[in-house]
Amino acid sequence: MTTEAKTSFQTETEAAHKLTAKFGDHKLVELSHDGIKVPVMILPEGRNASSITRFIDEARDHPKRREGTSTMQNLDSFVAMTNRFKSDYSAVFGICNAEQADLSLTTVFDYHDPAEAKDGTPRFMKHKCTYRFPVSDEWKAWMAMDDEWLSQNDFAEFLEEHIIDVAAPPAFDSKPDLTEFEKHLLNLVSTLGSKFTGPSGILELSRGLSIRTEETLQHRQSLATGEMALTFSNEHKNTEGGKLVVPDLLLINIPVFKNGANYLIPVRLRFRKDGQKLLWKFLLHRTELIVNHAFDEGCAKVKAETNLPLFIGQSE
Repeated sequence: MTTEAKTSFQTETEAAHKLTAKFGDHKLVELSHDGIKVPVMILPEGRNASSITRFIDEARDHPKRREGTSTMQNLDSFVAMTNRFKSDYSAVFGICNAEQADLSLTTVFDYHDPAEAKDGTPRFMKHKCTYRFPVSDEWKAWMAMDDEWLSQNDFAEFLEEHIIDVAAPPAFDSKPDLTEFEKHLLNLVSTLGSKFTGPSGILELSRGLSIRTEETLQHRQSLATGEMALTFSNEHKNTEGGKLVVPDLLLINIPVFKNGANYLIPVRLRFRKDGQKLLWKFLLHRTELIVNHAFDEGCAKVKAETNLPLFIGQSE
């Protein structure tokens, strides 16, 4: 082999060696900061440093810290899970969207601890437990009809299906002491100049409703069940020419959340003419107050049974 050929072979070999070293060599170093040691792999030129901690973690008998978010299906389980993993610096956060009945609670087990140092000791906040209040089927059904104009048939069918939700009128006169809610109902009745109608009144009304307006428009519909709260600009008369008395308030007794307490909710009824037809509407009274009350009761239970601080809002 000539000298020129040898030189060319050595140059190519060196280039191949350098190329292999560039993309094949690596170095393992250990970085230390504040007493924490982290193994780091230094890769050749053109590549990035990469932690091998996850590979080490896979070989451990157990993780170094708790992580993950569990989801509970009832409030008792949420309380039990919170008590199981809580620490001195755990905290609960609650979110209440009353209009949509979208309520949730979240426990952050490894929340920041403000007591250990002047500025507080930060935590990873990777271990959590959540609970979203499940809205009851009854609440969904009535809210779907709230403030919506319904045909006579749809109105009658809905009342027939949900007559069991209608509550008897409260006996205000027979009680010496009224609760705050009963006082509110009594004030509502007085303000509207109305009175509540119970299931029997609705059934009586449903046996054969015949309505004629002063414009002599007549519509007949037998309502299997149902009560209606109505306000009219025209006088309404029955087929015999007498004045038609139409109840305008009812109470429904339904839970806001599944397996939760029942609430009495005033419902006003309205109807109007639409050509030769009658349209009906339910108006549920101040439902956001009821949702807020149900949420407050859930929060009070959690605070009492976990002894943790509860904040209304979203954790960082």
